Amino acid sequence: MQEANQILTLNVGPSQLLSQLCDEIEFEQVINDLVEWDPVRCSLSPGTRIKALVLNILCSGKPLYKISEFYETQDPEMLFGPNVTPEKRNDDALGRALDYLYEADAWKVYSTLALITLKKLGLSIGVLHNDTTSISVYGQYHQAEEEDVVNITYGYSKSHRPDLKQIVLGMSVTPERIPVLAKVENGNTSDKTWNLEFIKKMREILSDEDWSRLIDQADSALITSDNLAELDLHNLAFISRLPDTFSLSAELKKEAWAHDVWEELGPLSDKKGAAKYKIQSFERSLETLPYRFIVVHSDNLDQRKAKTLTHAIEKEEMKLQKAFDQLQKVVFHCESDALEAIQEFQKKHKSSYFHYELAIHTHEQPVKRKKRGRPKKEEQPEMEIVYHVRLHSFEKNTELIEEKQRLLSTFVLITNKLDQTELSNADVLKTYKGQTAAETRFRLIKDSQMIDAIYLKTPQRIEALGIVYVMALLLYGMLEYRVREQMKTEDTPLVLKGKRKLFEPTGKALLEQLEDITIILIKQGSQTLRYLPDNINEQAKRIIRLCGYELDIYVSKKVEKYNR
Repeated sequence: MQEANQILTLNVGPSQLLSQLCDEIEFEQVINDLVEWDPVRCSLSPGTRIKALVLNILCSGKPLYKISEFYETQDPEMLFGPNVTPEKRNDDALGRALDYLYEADAWKVYSTLALITLKKLGLSIGVLHNDTTSISVYGQYHQAEEEDVVNITYGYSKSHRPDLKQIVLGMSVTPERIPVLAKVENGNTSDKTWNLEFIKKMREILSDEDWSRLIDQADSALITSDNLAELDLHNLAFISRLPDTFSLSAELKKEAWAHDVWEELGPLSDKKGAAKYKIQSFERSLETLPYRFIVVHSDNLDQRKAKTLTHAIEKEEMKLQKAFDQLQKVVFHCESDALEAIQEFQKKHKSSYFHYELAIHTHEQPVKRKKRGRPKKEEQPEMEIVYHVRLHSFEKNTELIEEKQRLLSTFVLITNKLDQTELSNADVLKTYKGQTAAETRFRLIKDSQMIDAIYLKTPQRIEALGIVYVMALLLYGMLEYRVREQMKTEDTPLVLKGKRKLFEPTGKALLEQLEDITIILIKQGSQTLRYLPDNINEQAKRIIRLCGYELDIYVSKKVEKYNR
């Protein structure tokens, strides 16, 4: 028996399963076909290098400058093929791959991959949820001379780091949380202008058939005069929230409560304590165009707004009490002066949240003596009547406060889908509430330290890397969707770390369950043998099967692709 030259235990985690998903959508080949590179001079293709970045993002959670540490515990031959040495995945090689991706229009390369993935998953484009986030970056970045290069600069920070420069990342996500379009923008880009440009980008990548079925869902920043005109020009259906800056918003809310003819929908979620909704529909014109408006009431007053309202009431009460105390100290020598003081006070201290009444009280007091010296023993003091203003009653205006609470828990949706038989009022609300599909996808890429790498000191590479992160989200979403769809046919939940029993696990929970997978690698001369230990977690095995594979993908390249 030949003696082993080397025996290794490798903690490979979910890497090989993710690599199989890459192979399914021809990840490396698509990138290699769309970017310009020289196969003769490049010993490792751009597609393979970018795949290395994506696997590191999903599997390690470490900053990208520590990518070499991550691959020390991996099996690169299984992931990338033979002869992929560490120097081929060094900072310089990965940086050049980002250069190739940038030159090929990274967002177009990504959308090609995304559309292939949707087809692979059997999903069509219907609704797309659009949103943006800001990603803060450390280090010194200088604006490139080219006008079309992303500007890493200060802007409104959704990460609450106004002290750091940033980029803005916009995404368009299906209800199944698969990102279809992604674009990196200048750090000071506003959501209002972003929406306009994003509409044009979506039109570039979608076919006429997909465009005709598309409903663009975005937050209230979509609703501007320019954006409404652009939506009409491109004949694009949309659903959004009407900003409160439009006077029509307040008018529709008041009209809805005046009519008080609501369609009760109840909760839209099975979660405990889920909000209950009721709606009313109106048709009005805005910017000379007809729209359908749905006034929505939620019985769960937004906590932030409730806190703001409570603070406003408390602040006004303190202000009034202080003013009352000062007024009550004043002595008036005639009733007309006291009445005039009350009128001035009421004029100056009009209250939104309280009812109060002021009254005039009188009492006698000695007139201040004009003579000097001590009064004589038999001298009687001269008395006078003086007037004081007293607080007669003070109570909360409960009716007005309740009205404000109703209005705060009421919002207005807008859509140009006027045919209710095609899209009901309830469906408009459900589509709008699906906005969380985009918001949840941003959580994976919010760690700004992960893009603070030595080889990323150019705006071009930062822009390309932003798209690489969305490529990671694509695989993340593919994994999550696969497992959830298969779980719909299962009677037993997955029991994941923390003893969580789930039928709809998140991608994060799935990756965590897979992270303990190890293999035993034995090198004997030119031969490499791989073995799976017997104690691999059964839930990890089940996740791999739910994705359409068996555990042997970790030790053999001869596996069949998903064919459920």
